[in-house]
Amino acid sequence: MDLTFSNLFFVKKEMFPQEKQLEHEEHHQRTGWVYYCTLVLGLWLIANPPTADYQVPAMVWSDVISGFLLIGLSYFALKPYKLWAQWAIVFIGVWLYIAPMVFWTEKTAGLLSGYLIGTLVIAFGIIIPRQPGIKLFAQSGPNIPGGWSYNPSSWSQRIPVLFLAWLGFFVARYMGAFQLEHIDTVWDPFFGDGTRKVLTSKVSESFPVSDALLGAFSYIMDVVFAYAGGTHRWRTMPWVVIIFGILIIPLGVVSITLVILQPVSVGYWCTLCLTSATISLIMIPFTIDEVLATLQLMRHEKKARNTSYWKTLWFGGTMDGETEEKKSPEILLEHTGRVVIEDLLRTPWNLVVIMAIGALLMLAPALLQYSGTMADNHHVTGALMITFVIIAMSEVARPLRYIFILFGIWLVASPWILGSGEGAAMWSSIASGVLVIALCFPRGKIEDKRGNYDKYII
Repeated sequence: MDLTFSNLFFVKKEMFPQEKQLEHEEHHQRTGWVYYCTLVLGLWLIANPPTADYQVPAMVWSDVISGFLLIGLSYFALKPYKLWAQWAIVFIGVWLYIAPMVFWTEKTAGLLSGYLIGTLVIAFGIIIPRQPGIKLFAQSGPNIPGGWSYNPSSWSQRIPVLFLAWLGFFVARYMGAFQLEHIDTVWDPFFGDGTRKVLTSKVSESFPVSDALLGAFSYIMDVVFAYAGGTHRWRTMPWVVIIFGILIIPLGVVSITLVILQPVSVGYWCTLCLTSATISLIMIPFTIDEVLATLQLMRHEKKARNTSYWKTLWFGGTMDGETEEKKSPEILLEHTGRVVIEDLLRTPWNLVVIMAIGALLMLAPALLQYSGTMADNHHVTGALMITFVIIAMSEVARPLRYIFILFGIWLVASPWILGSGEGAAMWSSIASGVLVIALCFPRGKIEDKRGNYDKYII
């Protein structure tokens, strides 16, 4: 069977062996009720504008058109081989998140209904039934990748991300509601008026949409992609894992960096922004493992079966000779909590000390009473050090700790490069730089196995 990208959306029954047809049709019969739910959600959208008193005409048209589309698409999605309709429902759900942000809706009802109905549409579209056509494309195989000692797609790995993403969403949505003027004030327990000044700064207003709601959209996409797929999705749904990784790792680092630059670019700190950045940062170590497993699978398929990376990305693959995952009889949340605590306790002592140095660097301008360029330098450098320490706490990302050699060199050299080569600012920078370089070398204990990647964890 020669599959192409278009087969994700358009398939014919006769393309697949009878066994696959039966699996797909049985799965669709079990989960087909979700499309009756999306049909009702379409009616809800159509009824929303007159009952919620929308003030933005574009939002009225968006909800009404989306509602009619959901009703029509739900009808077609009830047919098991209309994958294009099943996918289109998911895209409608994503649009419902975006519309209030694009049209700057003036009423809270439009924002809340968009997120609520969008969440339900995506849950019914791809989370409950999983990827449209998954039973047609998925190959049999193990849950644990070859050479690994654990399953990176297990719920104990994904539940912490889900919890943090939901928390980040509520924080970002609160700030977005202030930017859209749904609420008059915004809370900041540590920096007084800092959050309000940051959210109304020229930097924030330079975005064509609310930057806080853009963050909320990013978090809700994290939630969607964390929920999607089963415990073998690292090989059955590689595209989900890769997009999940992109949303959390590079985009997370970018958003963290933008927040770190606040005191330099805006002149104020924002408690809620820092909270959001911290949440984004903590999610990264829980995500790297699964992305690595998927990349290993794609490489394996290329070498073993000469399958293109593009094809494996969309249709998945398998790895031979591996055992199935042993199911834990423990309560999932209890097990997850213990796994998280064990991971924290395994953090190498030297990384904890580097994190403390980064925090002291950020506090040094206030404690040692210096300001100007060196203060900005220490604020930014200290925050970036904390960022890379938390990422390097993951065993997969442990080699990243060598980046602290560059941080150390910069801290030692920056007093002269920035023209501040005297006093407390200089000596705190030099001492921090020397310590950071010395502390980056110990690797710490590595507990788990990850196949042929283990040789790179140096």
